[in-house]
Formats: sequence, C-alpha cells, structure tokens
Amino acid sequence: MGNRIAALGGTVLTQRRAALRVWSAFALLMVLAAVPLFSTVLPPLFDYPNHLARMHLLGEGGNQFYTVRWEPLPNLAQDLIVPPLARLMPLDIASKLFLVAIFGLITSGAIWLNRVATGEWTMWPLLAFLLLYNRTYLWGFLNYLFGIGIALAGAALWLALERERWWLRTVSASVVALPCYLSHIAAFGFYALVIIGIELSPAWGELRARRWPAVARRMGIVAAQFIVPTVLFFCYWHPVAAGAISYAAFWRKADLLFSVFDNYDRAFDIVCFVLFLGLIGWLAATRRLRLAPRLAGAVGFVFAAYLLLPTQIYGGSGADHRLPVALFLLLIAATAAKFPNRHTAAAIGAAATVLLFTRMAVIEYVWLWAGRVYSADLAGVDLLPRGAKLAIAHPASAVNFVPIPEVHLAVLAAARREAFVPTLFAREGQQPIALKPSYDTLAVAATPEDLWAVIGAGRDTAKTAVLRTALQQYDYVAVTGGKPLDTPPNPCLRPFFRQPTFEIFTVLHDIGCEAQKDEARGTTGCGRAEARTGCVASDAGQYPEGRAKSQ
Repeated sequence: MGNRIAALGGTVLTQRRAALRVWSAFALLMVLAAVPLFSTVLPPLFDYPNHLARMHLLGEGGNQFYTVRWEPLPNLAQDLIVPPLARLMPLDIASKLFLVAIFGLITSGAIWLNRVATGEWTMWPLLAFLLLYNRTYLWGFLNYLFGIGIALAGAALWLALERERWWLRTVSASVVALPCYLSHIAAFGFYALVIIGIELSPAWGELRARRWPAVARRMGIVAAQFIVPTVLFFCYWHPVAAGAISYAAFWRKADLLFSVFDNYDRAFDIVCFVLFLGLIGWLAATRRLRLAPRLAGAVGFVFAAYLLLPTQIYGGSGADHRLPVALFLLLIAATAAKFPNRHTAAAIGAAATVLLFTRMAVIEYVWLWAGRVYSADLAGVDLLPRGAKLAIAHPASAVNFVPIPEVHLAVLAAARREAFVPTLFAREGQQPIALKPSYDTLAVAATPEDLWAVIGAGRDTAKTAVLRTALQQYDYVAVTGGKPLDTPPNPCLRPFFRQPTFEIFTVLHDIGCEAQKDEARGTTGCGRAEARTGCVASDAGQYPEGRAKSQ
C-alpha cells in the first residue's frame, strides 16, 4: 500500500511540474506574441480601423449620424467587451487587450483541450503560437477568432466534466455555448461540430449495444446546451443576405490550408508551412503521433465541413476561408507526439522556437512600418472639422490583402472627428449599430467603387450625374487604393491632404465649380490651388494651414 501511495504521489508531482513548465512557457510566448500589438499605433489588420470606430460609437451611444441598436446577434464578442473596457482605459488600449485575449483564449484552450484529451501536460500544443498571426487574423475577423478560443476551451470543459453529474455538465456547457454563439455564428458552428464529434464514438457504442435509454440520455445532454442559441438564431437573427450562397473552385480548398501561415513573406511562409506539415507527416508515418480517440470524430467532422462549406453564406464572405485555422488548432489539441528520444524532442522544440521568433521578427518589422504610415495618414484625418461628412473612394481591387491596408483607415474619422463615414460596418443582422435613415440613403447613393470610377479613374458612367449630386452632400472625400491624384478629374474637388497611398479632398459646394473644369485640371498637388485652400506641403503630407490652427 505504501509503495502504491508513493507511486501515486510521484505521478501527481510529475504532472504538476509538467503543468508548471507548460504554463510558464505559455506566459513567455504570450508576451512575445503581444509585442507587435503594443509597438504600433494601429495594428495593420484589414478591418481593424472599422471595428475600432464602431467601438467608439457604441461607447458613446451613437451620435447624429449613427444609432445603437442592440440585438442578440451572433457577432458581438468585441462589441460586448471593448466598450465597457474603454470606460476604464483609452479605447485603443482596450481594443488591443481584446486582441491579446484572442491569443490567450486560443492557445490556452488548445493546451487545456490537449491535456484533457491525452491525459498529459506536454509542450506539443504550444505549436498553436505559430498559427496566431494567420491570414484570418490579418483580415481582422476578430469576433470569429475569439469564438474559436471559447470553443476550444468549451470542448475541454465538456470532456473534463464527463464523469460529473449531468446537470452540472449541462449548465456548464450552456454557459459556454451562449457566449460562443454571441461571439460569432461560424465559431458556434465549429463548437457544435466538435461537441458532436466528441460524443460520436460513445454514442455509436451504445447504439450497437442497443442501449436506447443511454443513447437518448446522451443526446438530451448534448442538445440541452444548444437550446438558447437555437432560439436566438431562429427568433431574433434575420440575415439580410440569407439567399446569397456561392462556391469557389474546389481546388482552392487545398490552397486555403496555407492561410494559417500566410502573412508577409510568401517564400518564408511556405517554408514554415512545409516544415509544419512535414513534422506532422513524419510523426504520423512513424506512428509517433497519437490522435486522441475522443477527438478523432471532431477532427473528421470539422474537416468534412470545411470541404462542404461554401465561400459565401448568410451575407458573410470567405466562410470556408476561416475554417483552416480552427481545423489546425483542433488537430494540435487532439494529438500527442512521442519523439524517439529527448535529444530529438529538444532539437524539434528548438527549431520551432527559432521559427516562431523569426516569424515574430518579420511581423514586428512590418507592423513598425505600418505604424509610421498610419501615423502620417491619421494626421490628415485629425485635420477634418468635427461633424464633417467624409465620402470614401477606392477601386474594387483595393479590397484585397496587403501588408499595410488603408481601405478602412478613413473610417476612424467617425471616432476621432465625430464624422459621418458611409463605410462604417453597420449592416442589419451583423452589427449592433445602424446609420440613421437619411444617412443610410446617402451611403447607398455613392459607394466607394462607384466614386472611384468617377474620381480616381475619371470615367463617365451611367451614374456619373447621380454620383456628383451625392458627392455634393459630403464635405470631404478620402481616396485610397490607387495612384495619387495630382489632378482630381472632378473640378468640384480640391486637395486637402496627401500621402503616397492616402489622400483627402475638399468637396467644393460652389455652383460654378463645373465651370472651373479647365482651371482644376491645371492644378497639381498644392500648386495653383494653394492660394484658395491654404494647402501647404510637408514631409508627413499636405495640410491646410489655417484649418490646422483652428482645430
């Protein structure tokens, strides 16, 4: 008996030491992952400026242009967390802490799920840190990624409570399912697939044994957690574009798997992806990679869903683009690696660490560069008068991934200058904010792509007259996504601020501005217009001298 107790005590002590090592490494890697977030004025995530502007408006309760419209939408993670935090600290810090929380939830969820599924504390799930700066994150799909973190932690909790009383498991799972649903509908779908996959194996055993009461009980416990989200889905959520479903070429499914490593240096990212797949392939081929039986069904279900999922559904674009990162995180959490010896394990761990530090160095370099660009651009945004109406013009091709996206940068005028910006995310069924009726009509009248056709490309279209009329209801127009416009084709525009890839023009409300067409076309940069607008050039851009002092 004494030997048995001593052995048990030794096992517990070993597990505690292993847990301490894992969580210590987790803390250090979290610090490393967070460095780029706090070293730049604005994280260069494609949708991030738009989200940040919305957080400001939610915190303020709306303004003369926007109204807050709270509903139990399946896309609210950031909206529910950041505005309350912003009452305690600056908004930009609160929003960056939300980004840190995404990293923490995803990685800790993967670690915990791996521990529950495999029964051991190992360094293997720390590979999740390699996947944090993925293409989905760089697009700014933040609510979805937050929900994925909840889903991973929820799956771990579900397994951990398997031997507990049914009511405790049901209540705990319901506490997870509702926040997961409110975070993002796609994350909730991922969570549902994982839970169903976890229960597949025991349910199949009970079916084969014809233990019908046990099957019914299991199905009831699983289904109970989804009752409230299901009611909210069918009774309160009405996506506007419910019928818009489309598929891309099937071969893209293989290509999209690379998105988990794809960020700034294509050649280096391919090397990282190949090494990652090579490690998993080598371990699997040598039977040193064990897939936890209870998570095998979950991995299979998620992979099948990825193959079947369309690109466009319920008004959301890139539906299948989001799933690879969740699939790989689940795969890491569901597996345990057994290396030939400690030296091999140490060598692979060292190589993974070097790879992670190198990737973070590349990210830090790009984000510092982005910080300089954004600081210069935002200087122009800050020159706008409060309450101005700012139109947006960019080509359709601008809605594409670039290292320093500026498509949504001007939307920050809604937060920094209380301006009206028509491209703020305020879609019914997707965000808890809406444009007030008259401004909603104005936003529809002049889309960024249509304005670009007239302003940026100088083309006459069937809508040119309508667009020029709509443009007259704005005070300024921000142009990005193309070459700088030294000479705006529209004579009702005058240069206000200029950067190489971001410009702001004043909209002239002069009845005779069309008659000044020849003069406008003879104006370049701040040349002949400077006597009329006070525009002066500087290293950071072109600033209206008088306006800068009056703000």
